[in-house]
Amino acid sequence: MSVIGLNAGLLTGWYNSRISASLASSSALSSGASARSQEPKAPAPWEIGSPNLMTLEEMSRKVLANGIFFNDPDREFSGLDAPSDHKQLFSLHQGLKRLASLAEEAMDKSTADTRRSFLDKSFQSGLAQFDGFFDDLDLEELTLLKGEELTKIESEVAIARGTSQYKTDTIHKGDFDAEVASLTGDVQFSVSVKKSGVTQTIDINLADMGATTRNLDNISDHINTQLEAAGVISRFERTKIGEENDVGVVPGDNYGFLIQGVSTETISFSASAAEPALYFAGVSGINDSAGGQVVKLTDLASGDPQTGYTTRFSADPNETEVAVVGGEEGETRIKQEDNPLEIHATTASTDGGIFVVGHTAASTDGQVLKGEQDLVLAKYDSTGNRVWSRVLGAAETAEGLSIATDSDGNVVVAGKVEGGLGDSTDIGGSDNVVVKFSASGVEQWTQRFGSTKDDQAGTVAIGDDGTVYVAGKSAGAFGDDAHEGGNTDGYVRAIDASGSTLWTRRVGSTGDENVAAIAIAEDGNLVVASEEDGRAVLRKFDVSDDTSAAIWEQDFGSLDDGRIGGLAIDASGIYVTGAAGDGFAPTSPVSAHAGGIRDAFVMKLSDGATPTTDFLTFVGSDKDDGAAGIQVNNGKLYIAGKTLGGINGDALIGERDAFAAQLDATTGALDWSTQVSGRGGLADAKGIALSTTDDSVLDALGLPTGTLTYSDSRVVTDRSSARDGDYFYLSVDGGRRKKISIDADDTMRSLTFKINAKLVLDGSADVRRSSEGDMLRIKAAEGSTIELFAGGAGRDLLKSLGIAPGAIVNNGSLLDKDDKTTDGPPLFALDLPQTMSLKELDSAETAMEALQDALSKIQRAYRDLTLDPALKELLKGPQAGKKGGTVPAYYNSQLANYQAGLARLNSGPSGQAGLFL
Repeated sequence: MSVIGLNAGLLTGWYNSRISASLASSSALSSGASARSQEPKAPAPWEIGSPNLMTLEEMSRKVLANGIFFNDPDREFSGLDAPSDHKQLFSLHQGLKRLASLAEEAMDKSTADTRRSFLDKSFQSGLAQFDGFFDDLDLEELTLLKGEELTKIESEVAIARGTSQYKTDTIHKGDFDAEVASLTGDVQFSVSVKKSGVTQTIDINLADMGATTRNLDNISDHINTQLEAAGVISRFERTKIGEENDVGVVPGDNYGFLIQGVSTETISFSASAAEPALYFAGVSGINDSAGGQVVKLTDLASGDPQTGYTTRFSADPNETEVAVVGGEEGETRIKQEDNPLEIHATTASTDGGIFVVGHTAASTDGQVLKGEQDLVLAKYDSTGNRVWSRVLGAAETAEGLSIATDSDGNVVVAGKVEGGLGDSTDIGGSDNVVVKFSASGVEQWTQRFGSTKDDQAGTVAIGDDGTVYVAGKSAGAFGDDAHEGGNTDGYVRAIDASGSTLWTRRVGSTGDENVAAIAIAEDGNLVVASEEDGRAVLRKFDVSDDTSAAIWEQDFGSLDDGRIGGLAIDASGIYVTGAAGDGFAPTSPVSAHAGGIRDAFVMKLSDGATPTTDFLTFVGSDKDDGAAGIQVNNGKLYIAGKTLGGINGDALIGERDAFAAQLDATTGALDWSTQVSGRGGLADAKGIALSTTDDSVLDALGLPTGTLTYSDSRVVTDRSSARDGDYFYLSVDGGRRKKISIDADDTMRSLTFKINAKLVLDGSADVRRSSEGDMLRIKAAEGSTIELFAGGAGRDLLKSLGIAPGAIVNNGSLLDKDDKTTDGPPLFALDLPQTMSLKELDSAETAMEALQDALSKIQRAYRDLTLDPALKELLKGPQAGKKGGTVPAYYNSQLANYQAGLARLNSGPSGQAGLFL
């Protein structure tokens, strides 16, 4: 504990001054004021004589032992016959003081970093308790703000306005007028332009340039000439690639194309000489450093695939202002701390590029989360540009585990959710969740289902008629199906294209089952691969009902502590992949197990009345390996996963590499494999996708396959965690709370109309344009106070917009204060930051300073709350300054307390005394 030395003489002087002040104040009270006195029944917890007074060290020991920071006000002060507001402030003060007790130790320079991390874990739990406690406060006689008192409020979420421009990545480095080496060969592609419902295609062949040097300017001129001849307005031009410096200049010699489009023209690109490209996606790094990783491979048929690009998908970092070590006094810098994001699955888009799905633990692309973790979906074009991203809007946690696209380009994701999600029912534990989005990321429907225990949808497939098949595991009964026994049952559910349930069936029996993969068979029925008590079992079901027995069923034996990773089907057979030990032996392998813990495996079956096994082969090292996905195309198989060794003679790059491999679909022979590492030497491929047209000359031009997307939606529910029907409340000058709800098609601008209709003349809402996009701004009219209150659990629109509940105050000019009054209760702002951390010394010091300031303001609020109302009137009314009358009992009691404290000091030893915060 930190003890601050004070001279006892100073304390004696302080007590004398308090006695004098009390005598002076009491003389101003009349006998009528005494009758109306609010006499507290006990001293505040920070006052000497309070039974709740504890040192920070005592508090730290207790809170680290029990983990409880904020107690129920009635429980913490059950023996006090005090008003509810008093009790709530008591508990709030004590809770923040418990947080401060941890910050005090963390800010000690002798505290080890490992200890700070331990303290911070408990501190973050305490902050979560604080958020819940504060949200439940119901104060009648004052208004308390968690943050600062503001003159206006602006949303953290900004919706970018689109511009009809597309800038490629670097396609040439060097002199701007030099020939582009990658564009000197056979370069032919097509530009399709849709205008007024009519599409025309313009074929571009750089051979038509003749002997003209193929630099970026000349190539642009050649393309623009043909576009102009076709009546197309969009144009190409050379541009520098990079970030502008302080004077607005992009340094360096990296160049690319800038396409200047118009909103009335939709442009698409294609190339006749296109080949398949392979994508694998997963995780780079671990824990807080984890990020999504996407890798594109081209030249698949060459035997030596090339990396088209590797890109990282990161959550938004935490930013804190810290002192510059060794810098001048007051010099600071912005420090960024990573937040985790993981990709769990990927699928090819029908229009080029891919979709990825996973989860994020922090705001992503400016989309503020409601809960601790949310499902995240994103689209990448074939050049590696992230076109858009979406979060689901879960109140607690959500995670995307599987993904598929239909023939219309819609994308369906499956996973699990816990806590509130829009107007869905929280059934209990983690629930299955299935969401359908349009190709542009607009949510079409959401289905949530499951038991009262933990469930998850781990795999999804879509039939030719648009029926969605989702499968996974459930720890309890749901629908009309009882729990069969064991820890979990496998299940399959069919959902029509509009989101209505067709049927649900259980898979397995009384053991532990999980449906790990499903795929549509060539005849339109469903093949289901499940793990049942550690064994690999495949079944084929008729999709017309959920009651008939399986068309066929085959048990392939123990996976030897392995798992099923994926399932793919073409006209030649059914292909299964995953991870297995050397005990997995449904047939003699083409390539033997490499002898490690597990190898990736690939097994081929021929469909029929009874399936037959064509081959089994292992792909791995002498360490631990496994495949998480499989694709088949034109006689070739592709798998992706992770390895702790070197596959096919490759060297391990990091500690754990992601890998991809190509095999012959007829023989099972391995053609090639490639490995990549990630942040901190850790990478893991969780999914694989194959696009048949994404390897072409368009890559050299920096142009995406398919439709060019200039900008994203401007609808708030598309671009944030807000869901249709989310809401918040506002009130003016302490008046009635008015509800503001968001609809599925609301923009920031239409949201301001709803707010202004409630505010009338007491304030205004508008859209502030910034470099990040459109932000919601709310201001109070002069002399007004607007309070914003959070919506219900899981439906809080303020949180989705990145707005903290609080008050907007406009006191007007200081020149005419005498004419201004307010009927609202007094307002106190704690000025607490939205995030605090104890992980490092400087952040711990910042947290302690903020907590001490907040504690001081709670004390001020308590004093205002307990001050005799007659005294308040006298101090501000016409009786101010008058003397005479009877001294109230409360002031006599307070005077006696001060005199007793002074007596104790005078009777004790001289010297130093300890200060208790």
